[in-house]
Formats: sequence, structure tokens, C-alpha cells
Amino acid sequence: MNRQFRLAAAIAALAMLAMPGFAETPKDPKSPVPGHVDGRGPTGPVELKIVSPKPDEVIPVPEAAAGQPAAKGAPVTVKFEVKNFEIFADEKTKDGQLINFILDQGFSFTHADASKGWVFKSLPKGTHTIRAFVQRPWHETIKEPAAFAMVTFHVGEKDGKNAPEPGTPVLSVTSPRGKIKKSEAGKILFDFWVTGCRVTEDAGPDTCRVRYKLDDKPETKLAKWESHWWEGLAVGKHAYVAGLTRDDKLIPGNLALASGTFEIVDETAASAAPAPVPPKS
Repeated sequence: MNRQFRLAAAIAALAMLAMPGFAETPKDPKSPVPGHVDGRGPTGPVELKIVSPKPDEVIPVPEAAAGQPAAKGAPVTVKFEVKNFEIFADEKTKDGQLINFILDQGFSFTHADASKGWVFKSLPKGTHTIRAFVQRPWHETIKEPAAFAMVTFHVGEKDGKNAPEPGTPVLSVTSPRGKIKKSEAGKILFDFWVTGCRVTEDAGPDTCRVRYKLDDKPETKLAKWESHWWEGLAVGKHAYVAGLTRDDKLIPGNLALASGTFEIVDETAASAAPAPVPPKS
């Protein structure tokens, strides 16, 4: 029976890898970006879980001390569990294989110790959603079926905001963000996670494509879920918007659109170029 179970599990895993959007994860890959350490592992199917908060959990707001105003939020500890993928931070580069997670509509964080929880000192009242991924030192996410986790919970009250609409796909842009050194900006990673639809050329009710616009450049459509690289970008601030489309129309959903900014900085220059006008969604 154990042998049959293992065989069935192996067949199921191969079937998932064969699905559009998922491919076998390279083991111990070399960094494609100068200045970053190489990848490690995985040692098996990568699995990421959000242990807490629990789905639909309501976290109480602490009572105010005597003579103090009522609290507007509550402390929240986010705990993760990672299997078959080493999480580490390189001492020299201060980067590594990390847990990347997005709070609500785009606040992004990285966590380098899966054995410890991430503590928000005070999250505002209302509904919140966390989307989590594991990533390589050059910020590329691991694209395996179980390497993504999402949870919606509430602080004090359920207001429904920041929650994915049932049955709608979710687009999560994980890179680029923050400041990027000019010496590392020859190739800039545009990476994303899609749930709820298959990114493919095929037509169908469960398929989609990714459409994005960077600065004032023409729109680009992607019909394959894989890492995409931007080259030749100038020093300064940049902005992008991205969305999921079907039949050349944007798919509705409050998490089917994403936007972000990043900045390329010249380590030898005193100041960076002014920010461009953000592209229209």
C-alpha cells in the first residue's frame, strides 16, 4: 500500500508540473544577475504555508489603558512553514533565499528566518490579505503549485476590504521593487505569480494573459508564465502597471491588477533622475 501511495503521489506531482505555468524547478542554479549569490536547492517539492493568522480569523483589538484613546489596530504575528527549500540571508550581500509576502494591495516585505514569526506592531482594523512566496537571491519566485500561500483574516471587524473576490484570479507582482544599483541593473527581473487562471496562448474560460506597461513604453502582452527581464533602463525612478486579460479585455477583480515603482541608483552619482509620470492603467 505504501508503495502504491508513493507511486500515485509521484504521478500526481508530475501531472502538476506538466500543467501550463509550472515547470521543474532547477536545482542549485547560478545567479543570472551579478552581485547576487547562487541559489540553493530545492531538495524536493517546495511547500510554503502560512501557519498564522488562520483563514477568516478575527484578531481582537486590545482594550485601551485607562485614560488612553481607543486602539486603532492590533499586533499581528505572521508565521510561515517552508519545506524542501532553504531560507537564508547571505552575510556579505545581505540577500539570499527569502520569504516574500505582500500585505493587501501592495505593501511588500521579505523575511529571512522561517523559524521566527514576522510581527506587525499594529495592523489597522478591518480585513487584510497576505500573499506569500519563496524567492531566489535575485528575487525570482519558485513557481511550483505549493510554493504560494494566501490567507485573508480580520482585525477587530470584517469590512470586506482587501479580500479577493470569490472566483476571480489574482495577479501578484513580486519584482522589481525598491532601489536597484546601476551595477546590477543590466537585467531587471519582472516577476509575477498568477492564481485562478492559466497563462497561455489557448482560449478558454480558465485562461488568461498578462499585460503590462512600463513607464511610457508600449504595452506588452505575455502568454507564458515565466520570468521576464527588462534591459537598458536608465538611472532614475520607474513605474509600471500590470493586469490579467482574457479576449483582450481586463479581467475584473480587485486583485487582478497590480502596480509598482522602483528606482535605479548610480552609486557614484549624488542624485538620481526625477521620477517619470506613472503609466495609466
